[in-house]
Amino acid sequence: MKNVFLSLILSISFISSISAQEIISYEFLQNRTSESIQNEFENPFSLYDVDLYKIVYTTKNAINEPDTASGLLLVPLSEDLYFPRLCYQHGTVGSRDDVPSNLQGGYQLPLVLASIGYLTTAADFIGLGESPGNHPYIHSDSEASAAIDMLIATKTLGEDLGYNINEQLFITGYSQGGHAGMAAHKEIEENYSDQMTVTAASHMSGPYSVSGKMIDFSLGDDEYFFVAYLVNVAISMKTAYPQLMANYDLEDIFKPEYLDDMYEFRNEEIDLFTLNERLIDKLETLHGASKPKYMIQDSILPHLLAADDHPVPTALKLNDLYDWTPQAPTRLMYCQNDDQVFYENSVLAEEVMLANGTEDIEAIDVDSSQDHGGCVTPATTSTVVWWFNYRILSTDKNININDNINVFPNPTADYIEVNYKDLEISSIELFDFQGRAVKRFLQNFNRLDVQDVEAGNYLLMIKEDQNIYQKQIHIIK
Repeated sequence: MKNVFLSLILSISFISSISAQEIISYEFLQNRTSESIQNEFENPFSLYDVDLYKIVYTTKNAINEPDTASGLLLVPLSEDLYFPRLCYQHGTVGSRDDVPSNLQGGYQLPLVLASIGYLTTAADFIGLGESPGNHPYIHSDSEASAAIDMLIATKTLGEDLGYNINEQLFITGYSQGGHAGMAAHKEIEENYSDQMTVTAASHMSGPYSVSGKMIDFSLGDDEYFFVAYLVNVAISMKTAYPQLMANYDLEDIFKPEYLDDMYEFRNEEIDLFTLNERLIDKLETLHGASKPKYMIQDSILPHLLAADDHPVPTALKLNDLYDWTPQAPTRLMYCQNDDQVFYENSVLAEEVMLANGTEDIEAIDVDSSQDHGGCVTPATTSTVVWWFNYRILSTDKNININDNINVFPNPTADYIEVNYKDLEISSIELFDFQGRAVKRFLQNFNRLDVQDVEAGNYLLMIKEDQNIYQKQIHIIK
């Protein structure tokens, strides 16, 4: 069994808080075959075996001091291809150990994405995994730096692990990961454009308006059943802004009857989800409903609702991520029935970004009937299918292997002619832009009958051994 572990001798006295991002160690965890991933996740796009590595690397913490962090590196395997990179940002986790590098914390999603053909980095974030201290939850600066520093640190690791990457970079994440992906996207375009360029980004169900839409959603008159998130944010703001929040600890924000459970969570004696259950039980016992506003000190609640210049809402405003101007094509995937992250976060971000001059931005309700958990699959599927319009798999850093295939006429009403060079095609499938398989062709690959397919835009997926080719098709009637 392959077991690679590299230890580098690093100086403890870092030269500056912007010292070079370096790998401290990497460790092979496991290999997953494309067949096992296809079977487990019923994902027809999974064509590549994937090696998984735990990475420990240098970065900085929430107050800009030198630190270490960990993450999961997922390497799709091919002898010939150069893969795009994908920066994946994970969602809310329950505890320090519930992270991708421990094959927890929702690591399955970046595994699937890697198997589709993306060399994927999934940072654990500051204060989680191997990183010491409290996790600065929904803190945009550290979410961004943990992801970017992992991208930089792992860029040349291919010399040891035998992978090749091209210059494309995609970004995504769900829930907290939607916020964290947006944070990384913003930071890369504003401060790292000389080192990397975002090809396309899909931010999924993220709380981009922390001080506005999320406060209205969670502290209103309706019940909200994810009350522990507020505690996590309060601890985070104290960690990230010690001077601004000098006079505001948990006991200054929350009422006394809720504090013991909060202290246990802060001390890592219980996880986030246990805290959530206890707080809901207490709210329902004391007030007959799970309304988080009843936990908040009367002296603080009006400031939060007004989003004024009080230190607590001021700290939250520093982590709003909707008022900027993305340059790369960007999608904001959401579900209108989301019960954890108010869907208007995405709607607001689209509105403001369009007003700011963003040219290619769209907020998409991928399934209005789904709640937060149910939205993961349609949001991710829509992301994957949309990205096929941009992704390049190449046999060197510049050549698109899609040049081996031509399809015509396009648009078409009846038939698609497929012209391919020296390829052994195994199947061709037609997908809509929600990722649903519309039609599969197992023979007559040179002439595809689409007379029975409704008018619209589709993605033609052509499979050949370990390669996948994609062509966008417009069918007219």
